[in-house]
Amino acid sequence: MLLFLLACSRIEVSESWQIDRLRILAIAAEPAEPRPGDTVRFRSLVLSPNRPVECVAWVGCSAEEGFGCGLEGLSGDSGAGALASSFLGIEPFSPPVWQVPLDFLDGLPEADREEGVPGIITTIAITDCSALQDASAETANELLSGDIDSSEIGFKRVPVSLATTPNHNPTVVGITVDGIEVASGVRVELDRKQTYSMTVALADDAVESYKYRNGDGEVEDREEEPYFSWYSQEGSFSQTNSLWDVVTVEYTTPELPVHLEQSLWVVARDRRGGMGWAELPIRIR
Repeated sequence: MLLFLLACSRIEVSESWQIDRLRILAIAAEPAEPRPGDTVRFRSLVLSPNRPVECVAWVGCSAEEGFGCGLEGLSGDSGAGALASSFLGIEPFSPPVWQVPLDFLDGLPEADREEGVPGIITTIAITDCSALQDASAETANELLSGDIDSSEIGFKRVPVSLATTPNHNPTVVGITVDGIEVASGVRVELDRKQTYSMTVALADDAVESYKYRNGDGEVEDREEEPYFSWYSQEGSFSQTNSLWDVVTVEYTTPELPVHLEQSLWVVARDRRGGMGWAELPIRIR
């Protein structure tokens, strides 16, 4: 009887790869590992199959403030300073920018400045931008507790350091289909209920070598081992996460697609905070 009750109360949840609601799939800082004094610009991969995303708000705070930044107590500055709960921008009206203060690492011992400290970036995607613009800092947080198609929050740690081998975002050139290169933005026609090989194409310098200081204080030479996450609205993947250097997965199109035109996405993460992504528009025939 207990097993029967548990089965009846099971709640269906979306697969991790499925784009069936508003989602923030990736956030990238450029440069990925800035130095004090650098100007950092941000971009995000935000997808919404049901409602258009009208704006994306960016908030910054210091690592000491916890995991993420809220909208209370915003200083109102435009991204200069030590990220003390400040707005960095609201797209599409003002692109998010952070000018890293020259004294950002002054509190660290000299020996620790190559490792650095992170700033915390919160990305807030909103389908109703007027509601966010008209709200006060206190009431704006209420917008974020709405339904899953109206708002979404993502977090990003941006390391600031004096590293001799600072991190860079991996460049994803595109996705090849059955070994055939596809030009950016071109929609590929695929048959229903058929399986295709999807391969991530990376730039030649996407996998970096870098210096790493271990727990004993010794400096090691390492090479990145990125991993890839695949996403779609429909269909299925042989695996939704693949580790370097497995860059190919099998994608099977749906038999009865709800959307004849949709897209696949792949996000590359280098495990040091760097991110890159690519979209493959498809038409199911």
